[in-house]
Amino acid sequence: MATVVAVITRLSGKDVDVFRRIRLEALSHEPFAYASVFADWVHLTDRQWRQHLNQPVFAAFLGGQPVGMMGLRLERARKMVHRAKLVSVYVRKGERRAGVAGDLLHAVTEHALARGILQLELAVNAENTAAIDFYARHGFIAVGRIPDGFLGHDSRHDELIMVRRLAPPYGPGKLLGKTVPETQKQTFPPTPSPQ
Repeated sequence: MATVVAVITRLSGKDVDVFRRIRLEALSHEPFAYASVFADWVHLTDRQWRQHLNQPVFAAFLGGQPVGMMGLRLERARKMVHRAKLVSVYVRKGERRAGVAGDLLHAVTEHALARGILQLELAVNAENTAAIDFYARHGFIAVGRIPDGFLGHDSRHDELIMVRRLAPPYGPGKLLGKTVPETQKQTFPPTPSPQ
């Protein structure tokens, strides 16, 4: 499929109808991809939909129609404000492999960098190889796996945790590239052995 350039827009409270439409489409068309389910979202009030837009949500438009979305969950704890999590990632099936997801990720990354975010994180169904390959091509590295991270629809799926460093000290695409001097390593008391 040819690469297209989507118009990427950060959604605001006035865009609640667009957000509702693309989010419900994502949940109904790709039920195994998300921790949330359609039934959790379909009956939300306009106020509840707007509250979800308090965190950054970007939509991709082709021909004036929303065809994808990507959200960013910002951390609030002082020692974690350098981190953000990609959430609600979706591109309509007919628009996949055309550059829309890359356009969304670029917009979200630029927004994150402007806010001082140093690290993007995400969780993805470990069986979703297309998504995992996409993230890897864009500098994300798998750092962990949560067994049975997704339970539902009469199935169990592991969750793969991926991270992408955006800025120094580690640089784009690199993770933990520095060696911690022996004098600065943390030590923990030994675990007591069972009696």
